[in-house]
Amino acid sequence: MIIDVHAHVFPHHGGLSGYKDVKAHLRIQQEFIEKFWGRMVTSTLDERYMPYPWEEVDFRVGKYGRYYWTKNGQECWLQRFPAMMTEMEWPAEQMIGFMDSVGVDMAVLQSGYMEINYCREYFAEVVKDWSDRFIGTVTIDYDLDKSEEYRKGEFKKLKDSILNDGMKGVFQGFPRDQNPNDERFDPLWKEMSELNIPLFFWTGFMPKEPYLISLERIVRTLKKFPDLIGIIGHLGGNIRHPKDPNFTDTPSELFDFLRMPNAYFEVGYILAYENWEVWKENYEYPYPLHTEVIRRVYEEIGAERLLFGSDMPNTYRTCTYQQCLDLVRLHFDFLNEEEKTLVLGGNAARIFRI
Repeated sequence: MIIDVHAHVFPHHGGLSGYKDVKAHLRIQQEFIEKFWGRMVTSTLDERYMPYPWEEVDFRVGKYGRYYWTKNGQECWLQRFPAMMTEMEWPAEQMIGFMDSVGVDMAVLQSGYMEINYCREYFAEVVKDWSDRFIGTVTIDYDLDKSEEYRKGEFKKLKDSILNDGMKGVFQGFPRDQNPNDERFDPLWKEMSELNIPLFFWTGFMPKEPYLISLERIVRTLKKFPDLIGIIGHLGGNIRHPKDPNFTDTPSELFDFLRMPNAYFEVGYILAYENWEVWKENYEYPYPLHTEVIRRVYEEIGAERLLFGSDMPNTYRTCTYQQCLDLVRLHFDFLNEEEKTLVLGGNAARIFRI
């Protein structure tokens, strides 16, 4: 069985998607751009044209995977999704079609990638309708800056999602700037440990110092709660060019986390290298720097805690779904066939109880 632990489905990004109005939804998407500036292909890398979250720049969702806005007299765009998407939507049926075409049996749908409550009911319906193809996750807002009553409500959302809606994991679940070692988080980690569900920690996509602090906090949390299963995707989320001031020697900064017996790592994410202007020859499939990162991780911890994940449909900003899968099958020559079976689905089947 092949299981992709990082996939998405979503309704049209120009619609409500569970928000109070379309404007609120568009504002969330505009906020996204500043966080990922320089990672995705844009019409310009000149920061004079970057749309800040508070600016009125006629931000809009276009076709073929692009966001558009107008700033300083210039129309600009960012390639948020692959150009193969005529409309800015990715329904479950389309994801299943791509899964069938390459032989992927199941996919884990990562929720909350826009913001905490994004499409919660939508994801629940998808998992219910295609329970044999999708494994669901839920994102909650266990925020220490809010009232205890509010956190109890988020706690209830977690239990309802797992026990009633069939979700089998949590994506993030708390504000990234808060310390998961705070004892007020203990009830949450205890409950997740008892429910035996993994937690996808969303790391990286931030300056170097807070990134390293967040990793250290995660390590202490997993030590304190050895039955809590932690997963880090996006290769840690901080792949940078050596000339970048926030460069870290990935994966060495992740080794304290990876050495934990309850820690898992996603190995299929290649979107860090998607911008030719930054990476030049290392932009090209089969991404030699990516393979080197995974080889170093494998030499450190072996294959038993590595998970294949593609970030579909975003994968198509760089390569095909087939190529992403074949990175493991054909280009990770440091793995034997038994280890490849574990990485491509065996490890995920164990932690998601398939």
